[in-house]
Amino acid sequence: MKSSICTRIMSLLTMVVLVTGQHSPAPSGQHSQQEIDNAWIRVPWTNGGYYFHNTLTREDRDSLPERSHYCNE
Repeated sequence: MKSSICTRIMSLLTMVVLVTGQHSPAPSGQHSQQEIDNAWIRVPWTNGGYYFHNTLTREDRDSLPERSHYCNE
């Protein structure tokens, strides 16, 4: 099956835009320490336990860091 050069170029450009357009976490300098401390949520495991996830930094931890608060969502 032959495809035109224009189709190949458009396909390549579409893939590049899709890959580079994905959401990435904000650089650490854009949020205050208080915002980071307040961005923790508790995420349940299927076995009944839970872990903590920071929605700004995308960090996961087994225990809540000191000085931090989590949202009950």
